[in-house]
Amino acid sequence: MRRIWHWAIVVMGAALLVTLPGWMPAYYLTLTNRILFYSLLAVSFSFLAGRAGMTSLGQVAFFGFAAYAVGIMSVRYSIAFPWPVVVGVGGATLLAAAAGLIVIRTTGIYFLMITLALGQVMWGVANRWVSLTHAYDGIPGVVPPVVMGVALKDPRNFYFALLATSLVCLTVMLAITRSHFGLALRGIAASPTRMAALGYPVSLLRYLAFVLAGTLAGISGIFFVYHTGFVHTSVFDLQRSVWILLVSTLGGVATFAGPVVGVAIVVLLESFIGQLTHRHATVIGTLFMLTIILAPHGVTGHLGSVADHIDRRRRPSTPRD
Repeated sequence: MRRIWHWAIVVMGAALLVTLPGWMPAYYLTLTNRILFYSLLAVSFSFLAGRAGMTSLGQVAFFGFAAYAVGIMSVRYSIAFPWPVVVGVGGATLLAAAAGLIVIRTTGIYFLMITLALGQVMWGVANRWVSLTHAYDGIPGVVPPVVMGVALKDPRNFYFALLATSLVCLTVMLAITRSHFGLALRGIAASPTRMAALGYPVSLLRYLAFVLAGTLAGISGIFFVYHTGFVHTSVFDLQRSVWILLVSTLGGVATFAGPVVGVAIVVLLESFIGQLTHRHATVIGTLFMLTIILAPHGVTGHLGSVADHIDRRRRPSTPRD
């Protein structure tokens, strides 16, 4: 019965996503696009924290690097698609590969602090390298490209491109987590010493996970800059790192659905509550504290526990001899 409900929800969700641009007002379509590209960033965080036991506050470094690469190449040097995207994603991957050589040597709170420092270093570079980044003035005028004759400047076309990319990325990440590599990462998160004793290359696996998460964060940054049309040093802000941590924890890092749900909740609350009061941050902070107290595994974790409880109650009890 639970499997039937699962597939029913999947089919209804797919139908909703495909038909959404046809009936949704432009403002809410914009919010949906924002939810999608921030979900990719949150999933990159969740992959490290929930699968590999590495809580990173440095995902904004790769997110912002890709955004700046597109902004600089498209606006300052008028380089046509796809090279800004290639350099953006490739550069984010190389940055993660270089940073990973250092960060994987640490664990726990030290890993958290060094990844936080990585984001702040990128923020400092963006602010100091004025001739390239324009610092606080930022780089405006980033226009979505035309891909195979389809202008992504049209919000509907942009939505479908972002939706398709998000589904592909999430499918690939889900396949990775179910592979031997993903299972090994879970083992490392539980007990790296035991996994090393079993012959697993713990440092290499943690390194590959870090680079993969950096690539996903870079893809998110590409869609962010094309969506906003502007890139600023705020892409590296500590506030954005904490925001990603908050939304992922709110939704639950145990599954990839958790960060998506968390991003959707917070983005919608920021929009609707922001129209009523300037204290929307207080409301969201209160919601976050209540979630931690009442549902420590996040919204999706709590819903999963409720579903398991209902499923157990519906099962017929085994008669005793």
